[in-house]
Amino acid sequence: MYRLAIFDFDGTLVDSAPGILDVMKEVVVENELSLETYDKWSVLIGVPLMKQMEIIFPERDAEYHLTMANRYRAIYDHKAIEICPPFPGLKQMLDGLEDANISITIASSKRRALIEPVLEFHQLTRYFNLVVGSLEVSNHKPHPEPVHHIIDKMSIPHEDAVVIGDSTYDLEMARNAGVDGIGVTTGIHSRELLATADPLHIVSGLHEVLPLILNGRMKH
Repeated sequence: MYRLAIFDFDGTLVDSAPGILDVMKEVVVENELSLETYDKWSVLIGVPLMKQMEIIFPERDAEYHLTMANRYRAIYDHKAIEICPPFPGLKQMLDGLEDANISITIASSKRRALIEPVLEFHQLTRYFNLVVGSLEVSNHKPHPEPVHHIIDKMSIPHEDAVVIGDSTYDLEMARNAGVDGIGVTTGIHSRELLATADPLHIVSGLHEVLPLILNGRMKH
């Protein structure tokens, strides 16, 4: 049995991808950007926002990147709770982890100030020992720093930790940190794409995650 579960947030714990895509579309339409820009942007959920800007607008300067990021944030922040409904089975899974005395944490590329109100609204705050967002680390997914940060804070060995996420960024972070990964197909990346990051398991939803964490490193 693992002792530490490190969850991604968007697309893993909450079904936020549709709402995030709507915000992206609103920014694209408002600024009369191309459909190609939207297509390029829509696959970057899970990447820190300023990095997203650098990727989709490589020819523009930092001031433009910040302007676009701030506009996205202004729209998103207003809808943060509304567009982050928990996935089915979330509370039951968290209850099972809590009953097994497994420490539950979050490693997200989103700001912690946006995650915590969602947890509070859905009465989930008490389950999480630690929430690490984009401002708590210097290097973001797929860099291993978020995992190392959580492991250090929780004082739990690497071999007792597992990362659960819906994107290759999460699973590559796990691999780079030397911990196991479980991919879930509830977000932006397909089963085939998740497999490229070589997770220990790939599942279709949270209802399949609890037994895998309780069984530890046994590969089915």
